[in-house]
Amino acid sequence: MTAAAVRRLTASGLVGLLAGALYRLLDVPSPAPPWAALAGLLGILAGEHATRALLNRFRPRPAPQREQTPQPPEGHIHPARRHR
Repeated sequence: MTAAAVRRLTASGLVGLLAGALYRLLDVPSPAPPWAALAGLLGILAGEHATRALLNRFRPRPAPQREQTPQPPEGHIHPARRHR
């Protein structure tokens, strides 16, 4: 298992502990009733999208790269412009 995978699993476990603590503080039974579970999933999705939008808005973007067209060598005459 890679270090990145371990970090993701650890973060997921910690967030799960936080969610469990919040459920207990709000006196929501566990396992949650379907309405509470769906509300929680919708909240997770909304938070994920909002965070991504905020990060993309404030994250510096690299300057667009202009495609460079190759230049002919000096002294080169385009075949269509050659004099006969």
